[in-house]
Amino acid sequence: MPWKDTTIMEQKIEFICEWRTGKHTITELCRNFEISRPTAYKIIARFEQEGYEGLRELSRKPRGLHTNATDERVVNSILQLKEKHKLWGAKKIQLTKKSTLKILMIC
Repeated sequence: MPWKDTTIMEQKIEFICEWRTGKHTITELCRNFEISRPTAYKIIARFEQEGYEGLRELSRKPRGLHTNATDERVVNSILQLKEKHKLWGAKKIQLTKKSTLKILMIC
């Protein structure tokens, strides 16, 4: 007998269908689908707000720039240096950038 393969989306739809019948409590459904109750309530809330489209997986990509992200101008200047001097490594570029910043601060 082959194993039953289902996707996460199919399991969420099945969960919602079982929930809508009202035959089972949330706790029973969570036990059957092996999910936590907070996850079940999150799935139900998304379904109530957005319908079946709300059950799709959300992107895990950060919404904005990272707080420690390097300024784009600095990145571009480093890339320009790297393009001009292909054999230079990170140490050399870092020393060059530091000395350039010191000169700019003095002026």
